[in-house]
Amino acid sequence: MPSIRSLFRLKPSPSEQLAEIDGGHLVNEPSVFLHIERGLRQNPHGLAVISSHQPPDHLASLVDKQSQSQNETCLAWTYTQLHRAALRVARGMLDSGVRPNTAMLMFIPNGIEYTILLWTAAILRLTIVSVDLGLLAISKHDELRDVIRLVKPSIIVVQGAGAEADTLDIARRNIPLSSRSDNTNQDGNILGITLTEPSTSYPSTPSIWKSLLALAASPALDPSQTASVLSSARSDDPTRTHSILFTSGTSGKPKGCPLLVSGITHVLQSQSWLLTPANSRRALQQAHNARGIAPAQMLQTWREGGTVVMTGDGFNVGDLLDAVERYRVTFIVLTPAMVHSVSVELEKRLYPHSYSVKGRAMVDCVRTVQLGGDAVTRDVLKKCGRLFPKARIVINHGMTEVGGGGAFVWPFTSTKKIPFYGEMSPVGAVAAGAVVRIWDAEEGEIARREKLGELHVCCGSTIPEYLDGVSGDSFYEEGGRRWFNTGDVGMMDSNGIVFVLGRKKDMIQSAVMPAPMESCLEKFTSTQVCLTDTDYSRANEQACVVNAGGPFAVLERSTGKTETEIKTHIASTLGDENALQGVLFLQDLGLDEFPVNATHKIIRSEVEDAVLEYQLASV
Repeated sequence: MPSIRSLFRLKPSPSEQLAEIDGGHLVNEPSVFLHIERGLRQNPHGLAVISSHQPPDHLASLVDKQSQSQNETCLAWTYTQLHRAALRVARGMLDSGVRPNTAMLMFIPNGIEYTILLWTAAILRLTIVSVDLGLLAISKHDELRDVIRLVKPSIIVVQGAGAEADTLDIARRNIPLSSRSDNTNQDGNILGITLTEPSTSYPSTPSIWKSLLALAASPALDPSQTASVLSSARSDDPTRTHSILFTSGTSGKPKGCPLLVSGITHVLQSQSWLLTPANSRRALQQAHNARGIAPAQMLQTWREGGTVVMTGDGFNVGDLLDAVERYRVTFIVLTPAMVHSVSVELEKRLYPHSYSVKGRAMVDCVRTVQLGGDAVTRDVLKKCGRLFPKARIVINHGMTEVGGGGAFVWPFTSTKKIPFYGEMSPVGAVAAGAVVRIWDAEEGEIARREKLGELHVCCGSTIPEYLDGVSGDSFYEEGGRRWFNTGDVGMMDSNGIVFVLGRKKDMIQSAVMPAPMESCLEKFTSTQVCLTDTDYSRANEQACVVNAGGPFAVLERSTGKTETEIKTHIASTLGDENALQGVLFLQDLGLDEFPVNATHKIIRSEVEDAVLEYQLASV
């Protein structure tokens, strides 16, 4: 029987149909150190870091006693050890003239050194700038100089004391930055830190380089100095730049994103649902520290008193499963492409156990799997659930410009309760401290629920602007709020659940979104798919017209489905407006696998280039 309320409300009001939701107020801490100090206080003698690729006696002189690792096979430090080591490095930096609110530019791999410097930066209120090691290549020299010019570092950290330090010395020539000319290292002068011992100083020029161990050899801060430094760390300036992240570059040249202290603390508070005391006991960290997810996940883990487990070779499926089995990892992060790789490797490892209880126990320790980095489909969610049957599978939609997260929460406890848009999974509900809208660009107004539009976000973790003011039109003021146009195509359903269907730039012929079609094809063909467009203008530039155009499907491998069957399935499932123009396989393009970037996203532009070359060669 209908309720009395429903009799008087035959249809919802227009405002209720608008695709905009305010997640409400978020109570936050004023500093990063207050967040991680919580873990230090809760678990002072528990492990803060396990570095699986470093020996247990590595940097032993920085701690009171040898690393407390399991069976002494790798390095593992407690919270107290990490904190004391960071205080020693902080003293060395202060003695070298480093001052708060200056930048530390790092070109180093994941390891205990990075965690020390991350903790030190929270203590001394330094701006962290981690960049990809590939930037040290000769071919990247101009890009490296641009980064140095933008960041204006007071500290530069490299792994090696030889070629890497020399590269930085050459790159910073003729850039208006101070270099150290005496032992006092006055404010603004550069301090160079190497993870290995530097060779003999340059005979004619004083060197800026000093090893991390040499830097930490200064006497420890006395109790009053320690109290003063930590008191300042607890009352940090929320408008200070905490870190500068760089976008992945899939949309063009990487853009610098200055994240404020208020932004990263917003992320740590807003995303506290993600890493909890229940799942942070062993949180695996494989992403390089230049990726925004790496420092954020480490800080989140420490906030809960958990252990960061690091491997040394980026995403490596073998290292991942080794860490899960050896260290009983409880939290992992995967992209959809990684799920496929894990599935293949895990099947190999479980095969001898015939999927017995003993075999499954290998992964039963995993309590949470975070998916993100690319569109997540129903099949990926289900496959992930089968791979890790004891884990809660969550989606965390990270955007570098929003501090890697902070706009959404994952409200679903079971995959059975997740609403899907076709085969596409949502990114979640609007988080506290965020306002999210779907914008109808053609009408210049907020879109209605269930309609596609641009995803716009107003969030406490959003950067104020890009470095150098590039792409300024991505940010705008409206209604007393500062909004960020993400460049994504999104939709908000009647319950306020948000879907991200892909990048607006990836739309084909201004109508077709690749992600829904790719998920439909992957389910039908049981292989990975990348949808591309055929660009007439680019073909014409090469004095040849390609008579194709529109969606073109590239499949990872040949399947039992014919091209006609694939085209018919898409047309009957998604409509004639989504009809495919052609189907190719990677082997047709001379590729063994899809090209991916550092975050394991398929680089669609490179696939499109390969398709275009194939078509031109076929004319």
